[in-house]
Amino acid sequence: MAIPESELQALFMHTITGLKISMKNIMKDKALSLSPLYFMLLKTIHDTENCTANYLADATERDKGQITRLVKEMMQQGLVQKQPNPHDKRSQFLQLTESGLDCFEQLAIADQAVLKEMRANVSDDELTTFLEIGNKMLQNLHKINGKP
Repeated sequence: MAIPESELQALFMHTITGLKISMKNIMKDKALSLSPLYFMLLKTIHDTENCTANYLADATERDKGQITRLVKEMMQQGLVQKQPNPHDKRSQFLQLTESGLDCFEQLAIADQAVLKEMRANVSDDELTTFLEIGNKMLQNLHKINGKP
C-alpha cells in the first residue's frame, strides 16, 4: 500500500525534474549553454528592483560564493551588468543587459508554454486549490527549517 506522504514527495521530485528537463531542452533548442538555475537568476534579477547578489543568494537559498561565481559567468556572457548602489558603496545592483533581457524574454515565453501544457486538463479551481495546499505545505517546511 502506498504511503500518501511518499507519493507527495515523489510527485514534487518528478515535477521539479520534469521542469528542469523542459528548461534544459528549451535552452538547448535556443543554443544557450546555460542551466535552469541561470534562468531562475535572470528571472529574479528581471523581477527585482535593485537586485543584489546577496538578495539572489537569499532568494535562491544558495551559497553566496556560488551566486558570485554564477553572476560572474553571466557577466562574462554579456547577460548581466553591475551598477553602483548609490545608498551603499559596498554593494552593487544587478541588471540585465540588452542581451540578457532578450535571452530572458525568449526563455520566459518558452517557460510559459511549458507551464501552460503542464496544467492542461486542470481547471482554474483545481489549480487554485492545489496552490493553496502547496503554499500551506511550504509554510510548514519553513517552520520546520526555521525560516520566516
